[in-house]
Amino acid sequence: MLSLLPETFFVNAGTLCSAFFFLSPCVQMMQVHKSSGASLSGVNPQTLILMFFNCALWTIWGVFLPMPPAVPGNLLGLVASSFYLLFCWSHVLRGAAAPTWNRLTALATAVAVLLNFSMTGYAMASTQAAENVGRLAMLICICMFAAPLSTLGQVLKEKSSELLPPAQCTMQFCNCLLWTVVGVNQKSMPILVCNALGLVLGAVQLGLMAVFPSGKSEQLEAKKHDAKMSDFK
Repeated sequence: MLSLLPETFFVNAGTLCSAFFFLSPCVQMMQVHKSSGASLSGVNPQTLILMFFNCALWTIWGVFLPMPPAVPGNLLGLVASSFYLLFCWSHVLRGAAAPTWNRLTALATAVAVLLNFSMTGYAMASTQAAENVGRLAMLICICMFAAPLSTLGQVLKEKSSELLPPAQCTMQFCNCLLWTVVGVNQKSMPILVCNALGLVLGAVQLGLMAVFPSGKSEQLEAKKHDAKMSDFK
């Protein structure tokens, strides 16, 4: 069935899906804006930093290898993730209480920026150097796809997927599915490997959201409260 569709279909569909994936954190940014920074603690900085670093590396790889299909979507992701980081840090500077947005996170952000400039200069040297950047991009991409699972312990403890961003996890699954096909068609191992693993990780995240709905922890707390109240009676 897939072989009946032209290769350009998957490239174009993958690029469009990448755009939705990289724009999916806008949902959280709107929540932060509406709450004047109060909901910033619910935004995982690891995800945004890795998205920024990942998109920069894939853009560099796509430009200097060259691999044109990798450039448009990741360039958009680079711009979007830069905005997300600036937006979140602006709320931190204005006094928003968010324990995870600390000095270590600031250091990680600065290191990601410096590495992006370094990798650009390195990739310009030769095609082999660009290929090496692609290998690093593959590793960072896998880390990015797995980043929402950094809250796995809390999800299992509270039996709630509230900390897993549903829009981002859904778009990750769709995005990785399409780019896995592109990786097969283009015979590109960096694209194939990271997106195949991202597809599996996306499925795990969607599975957790199905098993532990986001409102489940609130329901459990309500039941505990009712139980305590009944003990007093």
